[in-house]
Amino acid sequence: MRKTTKKAPSVVPAEKAAEVFPAVRYFQIHFEFLQEQIQLILRNQEVLQQQMQQLESQLLLSAQGLRLNGKALSPIERLTAHRNATQDTDTPNLNLTGGR
Repeated sequence: MRKTTKKAPSVVPAEKAAEVFPAVRYFQIHFEFLQEQIQLILRNQEVLQQQMQQLESQLLLSAQGLRLNGKALSPIERLTAHRNATQDTDTPNLNLTGGR
């Protein structure tokens, strides 16, 4: 069996370490970039939250306003009814079910 001996870590002078490791400016640039990315993500998150609130309020209003024969519509029926109500009248409604 071979015994392994641990070597003591060598001490590198600061001048040589500066040659091996990147400069402080390197880390500063990347840190600033990451800060900018975080700010962009936070702004996008705020915009998405506002859009979700608008969508929820629109769905709530459409759910309150849409009734079919006195019966509440399912979410799928609401989306379909909303899409049909907003569909462009110039766009043909293609019935692909094969019924004649």
